[in-house]
Amino acid sequence: MSSPSRPLLGAYRTDPAPPPQVVAARFSTHGPATIAIEPETFRQLQLDFYEQTATRYDSWAGGANVRAAERLAEFAGIKDGERVIDVGCGTGLVSRCLGGSHPEQEHMAVDLSPAMITVARERTPAGAGVRYSVMDAQHLVFHDGMFDVALLGQSLAYFEDPWRALAEIRRVLAPRGRIAVSCRCRSLSTPAQGVFFDRLERLAIRLPRTPAHHALFGEPWVLTEMLDMAGFTDITVTQLLVGVHADDVHEWTEMMGSSGPWPHAMLGLLGPRARATFEEELDLAMHRLGEGDYAFHGAFTLASGRLRETCPERPLDEAEAIPEISAIGSPVYVSGSPPALTSA
Repeated sequence: MSSPSRPLLGAYRTDPAPPPQVVAARFSTHGPATIAIEPETFRQLQLDFYEQTATRYDSWAGGANVRAAERLAEFAGIKDGERVIDVGCGTGLVSRCLGGSHPEQEHMAVDLSPAMITVARERTPAGAGVRYSVMDAQHLVFHDGMFDVALLGQSLAYFEDPWRALAEIRRVLAPRGRIAVSCRCRSLSTPAQGVFFDRLERLAIRLPRTPAHHALFGEPWVLTEMLDMAGFTDITVTQLLVGVHADDVHEWTEMMGSSGPWPHAMLGLLGPRARATFEEELDLAMHRLGEGDYAFHGAFTLASGRLRETCPERPLDEAEAIPEISAIGSPVYVSGSPPALTSA
């Protein structure tokens, strides 16, 4: 099982998202509903996503995040004595997996969300050897070459400037330091997931969101190329697939609403009646799928690499990196062979 090749030329949006505005959102055939959206409101909704989902992040989608973290910790292959930084650590899932294996070592874990860091500290056993700090991945306050391994568990696609974050990670890694990254692979999503996001798009509410091309970071060949461009070599890729099934439309909507800031914000704009209409129409669309209704795939691509001796002289930014990735003419997998796909 593998990710299909998708041409990237034209798929990358480099222009800023349009400003929020008052729009007519048609929720049903009974007529449009108008929602007034202020820029500050939506930004707060995005921030609220991390605040409101921190305590249930570990249990989301039947524990898909836990399994992805366990797999990344195993995939990273941390050795005794190696200094680790977990960037965008969330609730500390990956770091907690490492703590049990190397209790004598102290790893560093950082995240921009105070709520996530609070949960991470609460759930990390004493003596696990992990120190947590609220910190921006794009501005790591560490000296050069302090760490041997950097871990990024599902955080890369959510960074405002992933290239700046990768440059910072490269800076704090020691010579020949290693990186291990996991990203969601959207192309392995189920038809039911596609139906959900299609219904959200039909609400016709134009809101700022993560750049569209960030959704491609989980494609194995895209992630491989990104790490190569960021200064890493000896790149290895694998995948993990976790299957979950929701019992009904309400459980499904709650689960999908917690899958990221944008769906969370979109659903948060719906009042009770609009939310009920949305779920009613979604349920009808789901039943047309037959046995595939409410089936969810937590699909993750994992990649690891080693820092090259000669790295880019200066950090790439989105404007520079996008044309280079778009022009790639390689097959689905840069190495010529597909990554291993495991299921859980």
